[in-house]
Amino acid sequence: MSIAKLAYLTSPAAGRYILNFQLFGSDEVTVIEVGADHMRNILSDGVPLMLRQSFHRVPVDINQTLNGG
Repeated sequence: MSIAKLAYLTSPAAGRYILNFQLFGSDEVTVIEVGADHMRNILSDGVPLMLRQSFHRVPVDINQTLNGG
């Protein structure tokens, strides 16, 4: 598996979705066109997965908060 150092989505026209990414160690940007159904699957599965794995709850001491500490 490779890790991208850069990745972004473009849409040159309605219903067209382009994934662009650059792998670590490469100067080349890879461009892949993805159909609308595939893009829906990527977003509907990927966003909840990313949000679950990327954000961690921070413990809060309510006593310290109420006492101004």
